[in-house]
Amino acid sequence: MKNGQVAYIGVDVSKGSLSVDAGECYVGKVANAAADIRRLIRELKRKIGRDKIPHVCFESTGPYGELLFTELCAAGVAASVLNPAKVRHYAKAMSESAKTDPIDARIIRLFAEDKKPAPTRVPGGAERALRQLILVRDSLTKSAVQLSGVKDSVSDAFAARALQKAIDGLKDRIKKVDGRIAKTLEGDKRLAGLVSELSLISGIGGLTATKMVALVPELGTLGRRASASLAGLAPFARDSGKLKGKAFVCGGRASVRRALFMPAAVAIRHNPVLKSAYENLRKKGKPYKVALTAVMRKLFFYMDRVAAKWYEAQGGGNGVTAPQNGLA
Repeated sequence: MKNGQVAYIGVDVSKGSLSVDAGECYVGKVANAAADIRRLIRELKRKIGRDKIPHVCFESTGPYGELLFTELCAAGVAASVLNPAKVRHYAKAMSESAKTDPIDARIIRLFAEDKKPAPTRVPGGAERALRQLILVRDSLTKSAVQLSGVKDSVSDAFAARALQKAIDGLKDRIKKVDGRIAKTLEGDKRLAGLVSELSLISGIGGLTATKMVALVPELGTLGRRASASLAGLAPFARDSGKLKGKAFVCGGRASVRRALFMPAAVAIRHNPVLKSAYENLRKKGKPYKVALTAVMRKLFFYMDRVAAKWYEAQGGGNGVTAPQNGLA
């Protein structure tokens, strides 16, 4: 496919609406609803023409872009989910300080035309369900922890009982979600096999393995540099002339970093290889968090290697193949 045949379309996603910019072909706003999105896709195809192929790009906005992505995949339209920080930096580089929905849609289109992002890989039904279940479980767990903290500071008996009842209810829902996660894994050989293989790593439990499979569908295709970048664990230098600043980590998927923190803390006690690496860094004077971040980076890369070897061992049998790396 030649670049001249692709018509990049920028979409700014919000909870209730989609602001669309396809250049001279189409500029408008529609409701973020299935029927409206289907009509929009038909209209875009008609106005763009048969000689061009539409490629819709929008920023990652949590659940608000899920419906748009699903409808685009169903219609066979290429879609790319972009990093909002990169798009915003691009806007600043263009001296675009104003921020409205139509402006954001135009900036996204211009960014796509310039960077030509690869289409985001289309997830399977089980993969999509697993990711949503993991996000729900994390939200319920966070609420239970917050309420437990409030309960510890409450002295009134009635208030304490009310909080305990709410906490018990959340824990019951978490158990039900765990059951649903188990059933989802049972129904997909690739996901179940990968979770089982990752769980064999010292320091990685079943829940962490499931989170990695759900949050990182590219696992097994990354390599050292891409894995560190994806998780936001790659150190960035801050040097200028004679000034040697402290390196820092940033960007990437915060949810992956959070999921790796506790396993890394366990690994530096029970995983001989990572324990040795951690102790060597501490002996060199590295602070605790710096050393632990390095262990998180090594652990995530090792998980990627384990996943790659597992896919290789399957040999594509029974439909078990490594997902395509959709990273730009």
